[in-house]
Amino acid sequence: MKRIALLLLLAATALLGTAQTRTCHIYNIVTFEGDYDKEGITVKVDNGQTVQKLTDGKGKKIRFRTPAAALMYFTAQGWELCANGVTASGEEFMGKWSADSSPYWILRKPCPREKLEKAVKEGIKE
Repeated sequence: MKRIALLLLLAATALLGTAQTRTCHIYNIVTFEGDYDKEGITVKVDNGQTVQKLTDGKGKKIRFRTPAAALMYFTAQGWELCANGVTASGEEFMGKWSADSSPYWILRKPCPREKLEKAVKEGIKE
């Protein structure tokens, strides 16, 4: 009986220890604009504070040939794709339906807890 109690105590200690070392992540939500068959696509990045088109160091919009090229760009920056989806909306006008859909990615990157807490504070509108 003492051995079982000791094993349970050790297991509980191990579980509590791993809960304290949980990795924090910051997130970006990425949406797309454009036609990659013609001019290429641009992406908008929601970083929790603003939603802006992705630009290079000189302020010029970055265009990608395909969505895969955009994903490789973000992966090279240390981001990991953790979810993707599509938002859709539609309406009827004079008996005709129109619909619009927008694909999005949710990307994440490991960060220290302090950086996550700062991002949370900066993202709250007062």
